Amino acid sequence: MTLHAIEVFRDLEDGDIRFLKDLEKASKRFKWVPEDRLSIITEMPLQDARYRLSRLNEFELVERGVSKYAGYKILPSGFDVLAIWDLVNQDVLEAFGKALGVGKEADIYDALTPSEETVAVKFNRLGLTFTSVKKKRSYEPEREWIDASKSAAKKEFRVLKKIHPEVSVPEPVAQNRHVLVTGLIEGDELANVADIDLPEPVLDEILANVLDAYKLGVIHGDLSEHNVIIKPDGVVLIIDWPQWVSTNHDEANELLERDVNNILKYFRRKFGIERDLNETLKEIKS
Repeated sequence: MTLHAIEVFRDLEDGDIRFLKDLEKASKRFKWVPEDRLSIITEMPLQDARYRLSRLNEFELVERGVSKYAGYKILPSGFDVLAIWDLVNQDVLEAFGKALGVGKEADIYDALTPSEETVAVKFNRLGLTFTSVKKKRSYEPEREWIDASKSAAKKEFRVLKKIHPEVSVPEPVAQNRHVLVTGLIEGDELANVADIDLPEPVLDEILANVLDAYKLGVIHGDLSEHNVIIKPDGVVLIIDWPQWVSTNHDEANELLERDVNNILKYFRRKFGIERDLNETLKEIKS
């Protein structure tokens, strides 16, 4: 879906975007925005509103539904287009490149800024897998995937600004709706690195970053070998922070212990390195 939005947004007119933004606002009140209200909501003559709907439907950015009444809702690609449009017009993004990763919870692409710097663009997609989020994480009680994804993007952007550059994380660049823009993420997941010549210093570097984040009042909350990146120069980069919690959180100790234990277990299993969990936690908290 992200690729579709990237392909079509240059073909859209200002009027399409204005209409789509009005539909976005109305979506906060209606699951399906009534067709007969769209002219009033958008302050457009009915004929013009129908023209815009026809174009947006042709671009597969909105969907029409009929139950008790005929109505429209924005598709995920429509929200993608709105975020891309704003980021381009705010001079954050200039052009998109290749997909860096497509998963259940996010699609990530590289892109160029107007100054020709390469950045990573993360489209959060938390969908149905996010239904139990209120039981596990400190998110507002959102219902729709877009609201949950916006919350995740805002939360991750906020923590990256808080801990970068003291902690080795992607540099925060911008956030719009469910989309997060950061410095380019280059390297391989620790889980995918077949061998490391000197694994112990890598473990030390990961734990040092956990310590630095803790000193700043932050716990990752979902740390594992899958969100530790080994960059081409060997430096560790820790990614995927939307589940972070404050060190004052009710479950802070449990989450910190889980984070550290995940890393220690991986290095024990993969490289035969033994570290005592309790001693490591004591060092981080001291």
